[in-house]
Amino acid sequence: MVLGVDDPRLAALADRSEQQGKKVWRVSTRDQRADVCVEDADGLVRVWVHGEKLAELSVDARPVNLGCALAVALELGAGADTLIERLPTLPAAPHRLEPAPTSSGRCLVLDDTYNSNPAGASVALEALLRMAPVGGRRVVVTPGMVELGHRQAEENARFGAEAARVSSGLVFVGRTNRRALVRGARSAGDAAVASRPSLVLVDTRDQAVAWVRDHLGEGDVVLFENDLPDHYP
Repeated sequence: MVLGVDDPRLAALADRSEQQGKKVWRVSTRDQRADVCVEDADGLVRVWVHGEKLAELSVDARPVNLGCALAVALELGAGADTLIERLPTLPAAPHRLEPAPTSSGRCLVLDDTYNSNPAGASVALEALLRMAPVGGRRVVVTPGMVELGHRQAEENARFGAEAARVSSGLVFVGRTNRRALVRGARSAGDAAVASRPSLVLVDTRDQAVAWVRDHLGEGDVVLFENDLPDHYP
């Protein structure tokens, strides 16, 4: 079994599984004593295997995903040196926090439109903060998140609040999550910052793209977080 033990529920599962005689690879993003530890170090990753630091390098992958993949490869007999050598060649997944200049070259786009969930959205906001130049505007364009069951309104409100705290502009797309996103953004504006970020409401992604094209310029960064299928209003 390969388990990301930063989650206490999976750590407990690892303990139970070992007691049942199963082999377990424990993967962590912060505990170097784990079987595999991949730490995020301000854009670099540090890789530890069985307590030994093997590398510090630039890799475009989520640390926990990378750690689990390394554990599987090691269990299947791949050599650690070979794996470390190949890590920089990992291809980036399209539309998963993919940086790209706009066609005009005026601002930087972070394309995270493949899908979205609460953990991934938080990571995307961290990337927005990290990649925005000093003095540049940070804008979040999003329709919010879906397929979250009874937590959908709550999670979108929380995301709206988080986005408001780190951005200078918000563009909310469509109506599916509009009420929750606006509620969250306005609560953050009241409680956390001296002035609210600008808030724009549009019905379609094309309208959001047009707004970005008309209003953002050199030194600005825009995060496109999620893109819902057409059957969502």
